[in-house]
Amino acid sequence: MTHEQADAPGPIAKARFSSILDIAEDGIIAIDTQHRIVLFNRGAERIFGHLSREIIGQPFEKLIPERFAPSHRGHVDTFANSSVESRLMGERREVVGSRKDGSEFPAEVSICRFEENGQVFFAAIMRDVSERKRIEAALLELNHELEDRVQARTAELEASNKQLLDYLHQLQNKTDELRSTTQQLWQSAKLASVGELAASIAHELNNPLATVSLRVESILAKTEADDPRRKALEIVEQEVERMAHLVANLLQFSRHGREQVSTVNVDEEIRMTIELTQHLLKRRGIEISTHFEDMLPPIFADRQKLRQVFLNLFTNAGDAMPQGGKLAARVRRVESSTGQPQMIIEVSDTGVGIPAEILARVTDPFFTTKEEGKGTGLGLAICKRIVNEHHGSLHIESEAGKGTLIRIILPIASEKNVKQLSDE
Repeated sequence: MTHEQADAPGPIAKARFSSILDIAEDGIIAIDTQHRIVLFNRGAERIFGHLSREIIGQPFEKLIPERFAPSHRGHVDTFANSSVESRLMGERREVVGSRKDGSEFPAEVSICRFEENGQVFFAAIMRDVSERKRIEAALLELNHELEDRVQARTAELEASNKQLLDYLHQLQNKTDELRSTTQQLWQSAKLASVGELAASIAHELNNPLATVSLRVESILAKTEADDPRRKALEIVEQEVERMAHLVANLLQFSRHGREQVSTVNVDEEIRMTIELTQHLLKRRGIEISTHFEDMLPPIFADRQKLRQVFLNLFTNAGDAMPQGGKLAARVRRVESSTGQPQMIIEVSDTGVGIPAEILARVTDPFFTTKEEGKGTGLGLAICKRIVNEHHGSLHIESEAGKGTLIRIILPIASEKNVKQLSDE
């Protein structure tokens, strides 16, 4: 309840409960027997979009769609004449509320009747359940889809699992000399299985996603900007785009080999990545600095895949510094212990860092520290795969609360090695 409500006419002792009402997330509304609003807390302001000083004294029908206004008065009168003093959420059907902008939303309501100074009042606690309904519908649809796929694949997975268990039992009987080799083979088999599953799921999702995207785009083109249904359509469009991005990542993770290998100037590619991401980074208050050694030689690489690595690293660094920070990119030339020329690329940030207990897992497929809906857990896994395909290595140093450093070491191959790199 706001200060304006405390000054509004009416017999309810509002000041006594103002601190409690103001922290309530749900909307708390009270009306008198003439259906006029006499109490409207901050939760109600957030849900309906009205300020309390605007709505106090107005008829309650301003908060429900016009088509329900006649029946609403009948429901209130029936409740007033009944012996029931209160009705909790779930004891009656859901209601529909109307916001200030005209949009409608489903709500759950608890109601009660009380007297104050000899007058009868009705209080309602309203909860907007729009998001819950959307999630429930999406989960139901996803459950149906997953059930169909599970049924289709159960027999195949059971046979594969049996073979895998038999193979693991054989490996466990090997000597200590073969244990490290066994671990490497198991890791390779696991990654191959994940890649095959990722490709299968991605291909199956692409066509229906494209169909949904085209239909939503067509409907949006015919929907006016002030149409209350447009917001829901835009949400669907955003979710379809997010799923399409996930499918693209799945396909990228499942791909092997190299399509186009050419000479690449690493410093130029990093500058281009900075140009692509600097708007997002600067908007978050992130300072960007670079240090490139003079006369850096080009390397032989797949330009598009290398760009994907840099874009992933810069985007991850930005996500790790939502409140601002510093991002640095450094490139220098060194020689390996065997005298081979190498290029070291370092991207560091001053973000939230990675806890030591999960640092070794961050390049595993589908492992992510981001909140649900914000990441797929494929970014660093794809980066590591691309670097490995270029006969390089990727290393991560991090400390929680102090930032992260990612170091990529790539060979500076001679021109005669281009064909070998392309054919692998």
